[in-house]
Amino acid sequence: MNDHPPDDPNQVNPHYLNHVVQATAHHVVEVTQDIVSGSGIKLLAKGARIEPAVRERLLQHKLQKPLEDCVQVVGGVMPERFGPIAEALLTTHPLIAALCAAQGGAQPIPQSLARLKLSAPVQSLLTVYADWQGDRLEHSVGVAMFAMSLGRRLVPGDIERHRLLALAGLLHDVGELYIDPKHLQRGTRLEAEQWRHIVSHPLIADRVLRGMEGAGPAIAEIVLLHHERLDGFGYPRGVSGAALTLNGQILGAAEWLMALVESGLTPLARASVAMRIMPGEFCDELIRTIAAAAVQSEELLAGWTQPTPLEDAVPRVARIAATMRRFRQQRAWIEERIAAARGELKNTLSSGMERMLRLQTAFSSTGLDAADPEVLLRQFAALQDPQVHLEVITIVGEIEWRLRSLERESLLRTGLVGGQSEAVMRELVSRLTGRLSDAAAPPVAPAGSSGPAPSEP
Repeated sequence: MNDHPPDDPNQVNPHYLNHVVQATAHHVVEVTQDIVSGSGIKLLAKGARIEPAVRERLLQHKLQKPLEDCVQVVGGVMPERFGPIAEALLTTHPLIAALCAAQGGAQPIPQSLARLKLSAPVQSLLTVYADWQGDRLEHSVGVAMFAMSLGRRLVPGDIERHRLLALAGLLHDVGELYIDPKHLQRGTRLEAEQWRHIVSHPLIADRVLRGMEGAGPAIAEIVLLHHERLDGFGYPRGVSGAALTLNGQILGAAEWLMALVESGLTPLARASVAMRIMPGEFCDELIRTIAAAAVQSEELLAGWTQPTPLEDAVPRVARIAATMRRFRQQRAWIEERIAAARGELKNTLSSGMERMLRLQTAFSSTGLDAADPEVLLRQFAALQDPQVHLEVITIVGEIEWRLRSLERESLLRTGLVGGQSEAVMRELVSRLTGRLSDAAAPPVAPAGSSGPAPSEP
């Protein structure tokens, strides 16, 4: 069954409807206004209940108004639930505590979230999303916390903007409700056409939220941009520079930070390292704001009780060094392809080149590209300095993750175009990795579509 396109708001999306029907197992779902087909047939009257038996009838018609605007989940997710979830996150995760600590005379973020006003359509949509994946409400609250806190730090005093950022954080992934769940299973190997469904979730959310009471264009625009990056290597549209608003960057950074928290692997250290080694994804002011809250050594070392021996990192460093060496050797070849390319291939090659250059600089700045990394790592280990140990392991893991992510996203972006573009990218990947081009496996779906998979320790 195909997903209905995001520009057809009055065609009932079968996947969203399935989730609504599933929600009826735990909630009463009522019709708040007559549901009428495009041809004027009353399908369900105000006050009726959504039940499994009405599913096929609703799918057979286009509606005069979107289904989301016509149903309400009774007794669903209420803002009062956000406060205890936020308090628990503050207590449990040092990165959240560092970035979301009370600021000046501002109301604590858990209290602010608990006092948000949710319209009936927004509350119902969020409830359906939370029911579908129980752990995602905690994820959404965490993203909302980061978004509100970053908003307070970057645009202090703009309370309405902080509210919009918090609501966008809560709603940022509701577009996933409209995608076939099989495309969202973790660990699934994705072909380009399957990836097209996943990268569409910000577009779908934009369409759903733009006309929704309690959301509207401002929140829809923030959600639309939350996977974009300043260097143009985000999705779904690959916007860059001034086209990526500060609000969009804040929500993107908020979700990325929450993904670090969920990785469980020294998220404070990863945030600090990533902010330093990978500039260009967010504006300098945002990077400085995050880095300033993530550099306290006591917090960085929290939970670092079973460090990986530095000697074990030798083969990992050697693999990174070999990739960087092949990149230097192939740079002229890449520049020739960029000069000859057009459209998506040119954009992907150019953005990928910039990312590789930043990774190369970051790797060189650590000294780990020395002729004999084994000797260097032994010297680091001899220092018996937990801070140095943590930093080295974190940098290695972050660069490994960035290289895998760059390969996956480049193949997927050109795979959507197909033809010569895909062939050129597969050849480039084979040149940089040393793998045969036709042996490159289809990219693996990230751990959910909402952020980076954790790098290995």
